[in-house]
Amino acid sequence: MVVDMGNNSLGEVIRTLRKKAGLSQEKLSEGICSPVSLSRIENGTQMPSSFILEALLNKLGTSTYQICDIYYKNEKQLAFEEEAEKVTKLIFEERITEAKNQLVLLEENAKANNLNMQYYMLLDASIKLHENENAHEIISILNKALALTKPLFNFNDFRNTLLSIQEANILNIIVVAYYRLGETLKAIRLGEELMFALKKHKSGLNEYQIIQINLALNLAQCLEKEHRYKEAFEYAETAEELSIHSHEQSLLPEIEFVKAKAIHLLGNDEECIAICKAIVPYMELIRKTAFAKRVRDYIKNEFEIEI
Repeated sequence: MVVDMGNNSLGEVIRTLRKKAGLSQEKLSEGICSPVSLSRIENGTQMPSSFILEALLNKLGTSTYQICDIYYKNEKQLAFEEEAEKVTKLIFEERITEAKNQLVLLEENAKANNLNMQYYMLLDASIKLHENENAHEIISILNKALALTKPLFNFNDFRNTLLSIQEANILNIIVVAYYRLGETLKAIRLGEELMFALKKHKSGLNEYQIIQINLALNLAQCLEKEHRYKEAFEYAETAEELSIHSHEQSLLPEIEFVKAKAIHLLGNDEECIAICKAIVPYMELIRKTAFAKRVRDYIKNEFEIEI
């Protein structure tokens, strides 16, 4: 019997196995220990002796060896995910060389299962995107990654498809890759389909909200390129609202910059300049100097003003 234990304790695992077997505490403990002792074991307030543990597990059709093996696999999985999160953080901080070096260390463990490999391919594509590598190659990697869990995925109609966080991230990066290729309308169609699907999720998970913030920001930039400035402004406002209400404000300066550009293109130069003047010192404070320079260059080129 294979059990997904997540981060569960030994007692919780025994409880899960017992319920899967359809046994009451009285039936499982019969001839081994008292029902009260079993209850305490399951609640984590009492550790069973090796004899009692083996007897309970034998009755449940497993063994201490199998339980230890599950724990070992679980620990390996947790270790992979922790290391993958480090890569994600390095990418966000634009420490791309370090991210690439860290990703190499994940390659072997990525082969353990499809979800690990999908995560690995997603990170690989994200790094390539930051390094402005071939967008066609990036899309190819992401399509293969998505096919690992959604082999028959319909890109034209997935509004009612339940998406995992990794799958939603893959689609969001494909939107960016299309934008880089100059296929802006394709990017907008895919992005709006994804936004609709994410809204239908109605998930309270912070990760889904972060994807929506990213996606709204990406759609705002796509629409700006198509000279649809009012719609670009509206998506920037959506991203801003999501960011504030979810207390996930790491992208807020980028959102405000996109919003400022839309405001300028809609004819309000003073507000655009004011927003950009507020963004630059904050970006320098958090050491995103490249982005701060981009905002400075924009204001200088558009208005001949030094910030």
